[in-house]
Amino acid sequence: MSTQTTTATARDEFVSTLRAAGLDAPWMEPGPLIRPKASAMQARVWRWAEIEPLVRRTPEFMAPGRGAERRIVRLDNPGVPERTAGHTISIAVQYLLPGEVAPAHRHTPNAVRFMLHGQGAYTTIEGDKFVMRRGDLVVTPSMTWHDHGNEGSEPVIWTDGLDSPVVRYLENLAMDPYEGERQPVRTGPPARHLCYRWETAYAELVRRSTGEPDPFDDVIMEYLDPATGRSVVPALGCYLQMLRPGVRTRPHRETSSAVYHVVAGAGATTIDGVRHTWGEGDFFAIPPRTLHSHANDGGAPAILYSVQDVSLLKALGFYRVEA
Repeated sequence: MSTQTTTATARDEFVSTLRAAGLDAPWMEPGPLIRPKASAMQARVWRWAEIEPLVRRTPEFMAPGRGAERRIVRLDNPGVPERTAGHTISIAVQYLLPGEVAPAHRHTPNAVRFMLHGQGAYTTIEGDKFVMRRGDLVVTPSMTWHDHGNEGSEPVIWTDGLDSPVVRYLENLAMDPYEGERQPVRTGPPARHLCYRWETAYAELVRRSTGEPDPFDDVIMEYLDPATGRSVVPALGCYLQMLRPGVRTRPHRETSSAVYHVVAGAGATTIDGVRHTWGEGDFFAIPPRTLHSHANDGGAPAILYSVQDVSLLKALGFYRVEA
C-alpha cells in the first residue's frame, strides 16, 4: 500500500471520527475559510398590469378567515428559495372585499402596510383603530394583536412588507390567533405612533425637493419611529422618494437590498448593466451589492415607496455604500 493511499485512508478515518463526534474540520476543504457568496436574490420587475387582475380574482378561491386568514398574493423572486421578494424582505399584495374582516392574530415578524387602492380599509392594532387611505403607511410591530377590515363599498388593496425571511432564518416564526374575529376598539388617542399619513409624508417630500439632492436617490426620506428616532421596525426601513424630471442618479452599490413600489410616474433603474423600466403600480427589487442607478426621463416626478433592510445591516455593522 502506497504512502499516498495510507494518508488518504487515515484522512477518511479521521473525518469519520470527527463526524461521529459531531465535529467538522473546514480546513480540509481547499480555498479560504470565509468564502464570499453571491446573493441568490435577483433583480426583477413585477408589473401591476399583471398583478392587479390576478389579485382581483383571488376571492374566487378563498375567503379570509381561520385557516389562510389573509388573502394575499406574494411577490416571488426566482432566486429566493422561500418564494419571497428578497432574502430578508417579504412583499405581498392584500385584497379585501366590502364587509370582509381579516381576523385578529399576532406574529413574530414585523409588518408594514402601504395603502394602494380603495376606501374603507382599517387596521386595528392593540385596540387602536387606524383608517387606511391611499398612500398611508401603517406599522404592526412584532407580536402586536392586529386585524384588518373593509367598511367601505369598494374593494381595497394594500401592500404588506414583512421581515419574515429574517425571522425564519433565526428560527423564531410564531403566530397566535385571537380569541375572536376582531379586537375591541378603545377610544382616545393611539398608544403608539403606528400610522403615517400620506398628506404629511408627501408634503415633507415636496419640501425637501427644493433642497440639495441626494446623488444616489435624488430626494429621499425615511419614515422614523418618533419614540426612538430609528427605523419603524428594527430589521426594515420604509422610504419615500422622488425622482424629479430629467434626473439620473449616480451609480453605486449598497450591501443592503430593497423592494420598491412605484406610487406615481415612470422611469428606469439600471442594475448591473441591465436597464429595468417601471411605471405606476409596478414593483422592482434591487439585490445587495449590485451596481444600480435610477433615471426619470419623463416630464413628471416619479414617486417611489420602498422597503429596505438598511437598518438590519447597520445594526450588524455590515452596511456599506460604494460609488
